[in-house]
Amino acid sequence: MGTDDGNPVLVGRPSSELPGLQARGGQPSTYGSISTIVVSKATSNTGGELSPIGSRTPTPDSESAVAGAGQSPRHVEGGGMADRNESASNGGDSDEPKPKLKRQKSSFGAKSLGFWSSCCLNLNNCMGPAMVLLPLVAQQAGWFTPTLALLVVFIFSTFAGTMLCEAMQRIPGNHGFNAVPRIEFTTTVRHYYGRYPYYVFQILYTVSLQALNVASMIISAQVVDNFIFKITGKNYALNYGNWTIVTACTQYAPDNSADCLENSNIFPASTVISLGFIVSMLICLPFGYLNLDDNMWFQWFSLVGLMIFTMEFVVQFFLNIVPGSKYHIEAHYDPDVGFNRTALGVDLLPVFRLGGQGYVFGLSTFAYSYIVTIPSWVNEKKAEVSVNKAVWAPALVGLVMKLAIGLLGGMSFYLLGKDQKPLNGADNILIELLHPTMPAVTQYSAYLWNLTTLIPGIPVLGIYVRYNLLSGKVCGPLQSAFWGVVFPWIVTIFLYEQQALLQVCNWIALIAAGFTNFVVPAMLYHRALKWYPSSAERARRRAAADGAAESSGASSGPANLSEEEERLIQSDAAAIMDSQDCFSQQTRVNAVPDWLRIRPGLLATLIGVFFAIFSAVTVGFYIYGAVALGSTD
Repeated sequence: MGTDDGNPVLVGRPSSELPGLQARGGQPSTYGSISTIVVSKATSNTGGELSPIGSRTPTPDSESAVAGAGQSPRHVEGGGMADRNESASNGGDSDEPKPKLKRQKSSFGAKSLGFWSSCCLNLNNCMGPAMVLLPLVAQQAGWFTPTLALLVVFIFSTFAGTMLCEAMQRIPGNHGFNAVPRIEFTTTVRHYYGRYPYYVFQILYTVSLQALNVASMIISAQVVDNFIFKITGKNYALNYGNWTIVTACTQYAPDNSADCLENSNIFPASTVISLGFIVSMLICLPFGYLNLDDNMWFQWFSLVGLMIFTMEFVVQFFLNIVPGSKYHIEAHYDPDVGFNRTALGVDLLPVFRLGGQGYVFGLSTFAYSYIVTIPSWVNEKKAEVSVNKAVWAPALVGLVMKLAIGLLGGMSFYLLGKDQKPLNGADNILIELLHPTMPAVTQYSAYLWNLTTLIPGIPVLGIYVRYNLLSGKVCGPLQSAFWGVVFPWIVTIFLYEQQALLQVCNWIALIAAGFTNFVVPAMLYHRALKWYPSSAERARRRAAADGAAESSGASSGPANLSEEEERLIQSDAAAIMDSQDCFSQQTRVNAVPDWLRIRPGLLATLIGVFFAIFSAVTVGFYIYGAVALGSTD
């Protein structure tokens, strides 16, 4: 660090001389190359301020070039490395045109999301389609294991989200989450693990998010179909199995055909493209082509609907449970179901049922499969917004709402038959709330909950997929929009009326969603701690090494560290990150606070081990449940 005409100048070394800044696995890092870092003193109207290292937009009143740590020369327009070094040596007074950083306005949103907007967006992402499946899982498995699983997954997933943000921030040049090109989830993987793992994680990331999207699309379209039928008394669909137009029936009508009752919720065929599907698609597609910040008014609309109509559901659940109410479930008891209920219906929700554990962990994981969406949000939040607060607060609110819907909903309706298999439509609690015996306000709340909560989340997930495909240069704007926004609707056509939504969500959660949302963030965080230690972390490593040397009876003086440890401790990466702290308005993310008194790397390891163990246990329970239920047929 030196000064030139009163302006501090920090000149870095080439990445080949900086251990820890090159991507491992033989792949050069896109964001890890350090060329020349210039920190200029801006002469703004409010007084001189140091412009942040790596700023995407140079201070307007400053004529000095600001190049982010980790940006290679090809990311700067006009002039190469020699020009930049010359400009630095001349105090920024060169006659050459000053380089300007490229902006990506057309493809990405601006840094405009404040704290409340951040909480709104993250809560909406947290409250996905898994919420309507929870009552069935609670009734199948009992209340204890779903409650425990949701609590544990809530804690680990939220830590995983903040760890992912810290791993992104530790990449040189991205302290303010403003590197060019923009760093998303999959490009963070590429930085730390190289090109070939990046390809694998890009696929898993896309499958994970699109699984959430397809589930939302199915549930939304089914509710819209029921709404159309309720309003008009008719509904139609194209049966692509034999290319005929079919007329809707409702499973509650007494004159339904056997096909209506057996094969679908509303249509007498399972291979249909319904009117509700088309309406939902036409609502969502235009919003999928907008940027994240452009969708915020839609997200606030969604949050208001989520709060109001979820509260109405809770009130209706209590009315179903409490004796004496005309909506009490005993008034609609079906003797074919075969439950002997108590006054409050608690035996619909036992403490534990062994044969129903197969879906517990998978669905709990699916309920928190939004962690991979956090990088897109953190890139567009304002610098002063705390990552920890904006991630933990909405996740906690989401946990309370999921437990309320899951447990109370499981006590309010008969969802299982005598053989403990789900009844038709039981995997969507909204269908139960649409029953003609429910009060009109509850029925319309179910329709509006779908309209305000699930439908607004569909285009946002498409935007996240589009962002990652663009930032990773996998495809251009048009192709990324197709794969992120249009393609999941095509997939939904073939799954819309299939009675396998719960199984699809469970297995995708185990195969893709859990790994990408839990294990990968923990892996990235673990490697970030190793590659880019802060000054405090370097000091702790040195003190630990010296203490170990003294306890072993070694001679006084510096401890003998391994070559890799010595390189990491003396790495210029920490100095670069510390210098960014001085000049950036963005506070450093601290995923694992010191008051927890747990090693951050150890917590990351525990998260990965937790997912691996419980995935294996879940598969075992699922196999046991399939065998046990099969033996009762």
